Amino acid sequence: MTDEPRYAVEATQTSVAILEALVDAAGPVGVTELADIVGVSKSVAHNHLSTLRAAGYVVKRAETYEASLRPLALGERTREGLGFYQAAKQQLDNLAAATGETAALFVLEETAGAPVSIAEPEDGWSVPFHAGERLPLHVNAPGKALLSSLPDDRVESILDETELAAPTDATIVDPDELTEELRRIREDGIAFCRGEQYEGIIGVAAPLSEVSGSRIAALGVCGPVERLNGRYLREDITGQVLSTTKSIQVALTSN
Repeated sequence: MTDEPRYAVEATQTSVAILEALVDAAGPVGVTELADIVGVSKSVAHNHLSTLRAAGYVVKRAETYEASLRPLALGERTREGLGFYQAAKQQLDNLAAATGETAALFVLEETAGAPVSIAEPEDGWSVPFHAGERLPLHVNAPGKALLSSLPDDRVESILDETELAAPTDATIVDPDELTEELRRIREDGIAFCRGEQYEGIIGVAAPLSEVSGSRIAALGVCGPVERLNGRYLREDITGQVLSTTKSIQVALTSN
């Protein structure tokens, strides 16, 4: 199975490609350069830019274009619509402050994990991804925590649709091995990632199952192996992650 649409709308794909190219660009981009990046004619690029500009997603500066902040507004409104976000956000900030490490809240989006919020203390590890970005589930602790919250048939379906790519030599790419790890996570209530997404980076996460209707969420901490190891990782950090998830559940139940 794949996520490819049966009847893809080429014009929509082109508009999305143009918008993403503008977001990725270091500065404003001209029509000719943008057409080359996306692989369309100059006239096609101009038509899409004009449409996106009229809708408020693109800003024109002289003869160049750049992405507007309107997608940010959509993301913020979507996030505010998550019933658990406000309660979890404060707890997430507290967790980052208490551990001195980066903490993140993830939700399940189809076959990927999307960070809802990321809290980075001053001396914490800066993650190379952004809130809202879709990430593979099998490579990080929050993703594996999300998978562990799902019934076996849903996990099997997701794994069938997912290419288990290996960003590092430590990444688990064997479905049977991953399934066995998910079983252990369900038993222990905690997920670990040991250099499976980024070399030298350790993660620990716990699921926040069914915190908002059909939404599945997970909360975790990640940082360099030089700091996150041994008893400090297994007991202190793990304990704080579990305690924080329980506090969020209590806050949601009492509202």
